[in-house]
Amino acid sequence: MPRHVDLEERGALITAACLRLLERDGLAALSVRNVADEAGIAAASLRRLFPTQDALREHCLTSIEERVTARLAALRSTGRTLALDVLAQVLPLDHERTAEILAQVQLGVLSRTDENLARSARRLNDGVGRICERAIHIMAEAGTLRPDLDRTFEADRLHALVDGLAIQHTWDPSTRSAEQVLALVELHLDGLDEARH
Repeated sequence: MPRHVDLEERGALITAACLRLLERDGLAALSVRNVADEAGIAAASLRRLFPTQDALREHCLTSIEERVTARLAALRSTGRTLALDVLAQVLPLDHERTAEILAQVQLGVLSRTDENLARSARRLNDGVGRICERAIHIMAEAGTLRPDLDRTFEADRLHALVDGLAIQHTWDPSTRSAEQVLALVELHLDGLDEARH
């Protein structure tokens, strides 16, 4: 048990180091040696866990997915509030989520020419799509989704909005505040809400 906890703690430490490096120095800085230095651990120790740069990159994407999943599992709201809270987990509303999106974008671009990394990047993108589907389903279950709407189309449209806002805000945070990002998503949900039509 202690070894399992130690591996989890070390994995979290490595993920945090990867995200800091990607945010501060960009993709070129994401090497085993740099991550080891950033995390304050020996490079040989890191290489035992991640023998290649590819393994480290995949770990980064997998860890983002795990972090989002943990945040989703912790949500306790219901109805339309839950739908908004679910979507908020993949929007750059704080430093943690902004760093995750920056990493996802940088590694996503790299995945266009790296088939091994492409699988992880696609899985992460598909996860955002499922979160959007979940938000639409939550609204439908709560009786707030307009019955004339095509749920699949609305989930796709919501995914495009979430991705667009994430990229815009991450690229240039001065365009709008985190509160304004969330308000735009809420305004979109207003348009889907049976009670508001």
